[in-house]
Amino acid sequence: MTQKPNTPRPFSRELWTEQIAEGKTKVLLINPEDLGVVLIRSKDRLTKNDDPSQTKVMEGKAAHATTTTCAVFSLLRQAGVPVAFNEQVSETEFLAPRCEMIKLEVVARRYADGSYLKRSPNLKKGAHNPPHRFHRLVIEFFLKTTAGKIVDKGERELSINLPIDDPFITTPYEETWPLKHPKVPGWDQDSDLSRQVQRKDFLPKGVTVEKIEEITRRVFLVLESAWAQLGCRLIDFKIEFGIGPNGELLVADVIDNDSWRLRTFAWEELSKQLFRDNAAMAQIMDKYALVAGLVGRFSIPKQAVVLWRGSENDKLPVVPELAGVKTVSVVQSGHKSPAACLLALEDALAGYPGGGVILALVGKSNGLGPTLAARTSWPVISVPLTAKDRPHDAWSSLEMPSQVPNLTVLSPENAVLAALNILAQQNPAVYMFRQYDIELLDE
Repeated sequence: MTQKPNTPRPFSRELWTEQIAEGKTKVLLINPEDLGVVLIRSKDRLTKNDDPSQTKVMEGKAAHATTTTCAVFSLLRQAGVPVAFNEQVSETEFLAPRCEMIKLEVVARRYADGSYLKRSPNLKKGAHNPPHRFHRLVIEFFLKTTAGKIVDKGERELSINLPIDDPFITTPYEETWPLKHPKVPGWDQDSDLSRQVQRKDFLPKGVTVEKIEEITRRVFLVLESAWAQLGCRLIDFKIEFGIGPNGELLVADVIDNDSWRLRTFAWEELSKQLFRDNAAMAQIMDKYALVAGLVGRFSIPKQAVVLWRGSENDKLPVVPELAGVKTVSVVQSGHKSPAACLLALEDALAGYPGGGVILALVGKSNGLGPTLAARTSWPVISVPLTAKDRPHDAWSSLEMPSQVPNLTVLSPENAVLAALNILAQQNPAVYMFRQYDIELLDE
């Protein structure tokens, strides 16, 4: 199910008078007449290494960051991910539900890079080799701190000072969180910060690490698919969470070109890593502008899974509800009504420009699947429903003449999954659904 956006009131900038927070890259303001919403205004600032002296001004960065965040949150919302986003109201501002922020930074990694390699140098490869790829996303948790000070969920400062910000939480699923150096291998004695905190002091009631991890995985998979369709690799990202006005757990703050490592298929860097690597500011500005332009092409296509039966008596398999995918039921016999089948086929092709997959759910001798497969470039998967009791019925789905690329799957459930795998190549929401389950097999 897709998340419905909040219905915003008409925007009047003069009402947003009270500043409630200011960070290095953004300012948060509220309207005293509507305390459930916050205005997030980006700055033209680039930061690195938690060092204010290294901050630089990059003209246009605020607009690029806002454009990127709003496009990302819009896509995630369409895919059914809960996000703190209402609408963009200017080049550098957007409205969002006001959240109680959780003091965690959650990182998802498809490739070993950045601080991960500093903690796991055994995975380093040569300069001209691609980084190590994780089949199952690696999810990591870091405690969000400022100047070494730890503040709990009640905004109370704990009497614990750290020599470094944003320590690595080695056991996020346990009650006690030992804090480690985020950039030192675990076997190095300098890794142990000799500090620990209690999970209950940082997670709001009802929020679990498991739920945060689940949503983080879904966010990454949606964006990984969207970027792959534009010729880019999502290497890793960092996101934050908050509790919205109605008590819901939301992906909050921003997700922009500062939040991830993003590279082309040829491994050309497009993100903030360029600034960390001391690239020329003109080059960095060009890449931020490029990314802000590319996110405008993020979309959920209009697709179909066509469940085509020869008879109303044939049982329909269950197709999950997914953004952009319509389940279409057609009843026409390939043997008895071939002309009507071709007319119905044209209706399906016209109605779903994002493509589709046809499941030919047939019983005895299969004329439906081959007829359709010969007349469309959409994949056609024949499902011989009677093959379990009459194995010879499968042969009419297997032996095809030339120019008839009919596929055959005996299990209706697996046929649905095969159809979704095909649609996932163009649909980020379907890719998220399938890849999430596929990676669960690695647990």
